Amino acid sequence: MEKKRCIFHIPNYLDTSVKSGSQLRPHEMINGFKENGYIVDCVMGYGNERKKQIKEIKENIKNGIKYDFLYSESSTMPTLLTEKNHFPKYPLLDFSFMKYCKKKKIKIALFYRDIQWKYEAYKDEVSFLKRMITYPLYRYDLYKYKHYVDIFYLPTERVKTYLSDYPELIKKSDVLMPGSKKSKITPSCRSVEEIKTELRLFYVGGIYGIYDLKIFFKVVSKMKHIKAIICCREDEWKRVEALYKKYMNDNIKVIHKSGEELEKYYLWADICSVYAGEGTYFSVAMPIKTFEYLGHLKPMIGVKGTCSGDYIERMNLGWNVPYNENALEECLRSLLKNPVEIINKRTVLEKQLIKNTWKQRCHKVIHDLVEER
Repeated sequence: MEKKRCIFHIPNYLDTSVKSGSQLRPHEMINGFKENGYIVDCVMGYGNERKKQIKEIKENIKNGIKYDFLYSESSTMPTLLTEKNHFPKYPLLDFSFMKYCKKKKIKIALFYRDIQWKYEAYKDEVSFLKRMITYPLYRYDLYKYKHYVDIFYLPTERVKTYLSDYPELIKKSDVLMPGSKKSKITPSCRSVEEIKTELRLFYVGGIYGIYDLKIFFKVVSKMKHIKAIICCREDEWKRVEALYKKYMNDNIKVIHKSGEELEKYYLWADICSVYAGEGTYFSVAMPIKTFEYLGHLKPMIGVKGTCSGDYIERMNLGWNVPYNENALEECLRSLLKNPVEIINKRTVLEKQLIKNTWKQRCHKVIHDLVEER
């Protein structure tokens, strides 16, 4: 029996050494489609690479090879600026390929990574001259998606509030959150007595810019029987170390690890933290770390009002806590007194993990584009 085929497209180069969600997600989706029984032909890299890959796919189609669908993920930059020097050397490449696929009746879905260019903070971070270039090009992307894309996937439902100028895209939209990858190591679950003696917290992720862990550091630093390990990039820590120095004591350890190096810390932890700030970005975005924690079967503490925190509460994955010192301290004291609450989350996490793998995310895409026809 001939294997099914699909096209995976992303209009930029992926750096596997960078562990951010925008770099990890595409690779996990490619693997997810393969796990669903698909041969995946990729269009990715810088423009000259994509041009060659598109040519090969067009040759395949001419030779009778059938593709079930094209799944694309947007870049965080406008499509025309994704070359290394950000010069639009291939202005027609990607959208003309979408037009070609549309003409060949190949269904197209696109995941719109984020919409930070619409946030007020974008004006503070990016100069006026740069914005005068990026704004029209971001809008150009949305204009093209409106014409070529059959399903417009968003990271969360709340992103729609920033798309009011594009009702056609809202009609085509659906949510496709990050997925989970089951840990290769069976996570431990410590006893009630052990947790009462020492409650262990683990945070992996950003600590600079939009990320603010000062409340987390301050509360943990003054509480007995609480230990926390913070894992962040070394360059980020150097930028902010002075801000956190006054909170550093034996309760808190900062490390700079990635990949399989993190597994022993997940084994060590009782709870993982998404308690890293509030504001526009967090109210709309769904951090990939939420689902990484789920893959390790670790209950979480999130911030009330953020997408991640509200999802944690809705799915019963942990505790959704207001973003202030008293609320976080009260939550941690309660968990120290009642460790069975932590242990009881295990069954819920196991059930939710099965429903939220990357393979399941890809199965949804296949269902929406192929099985629903």
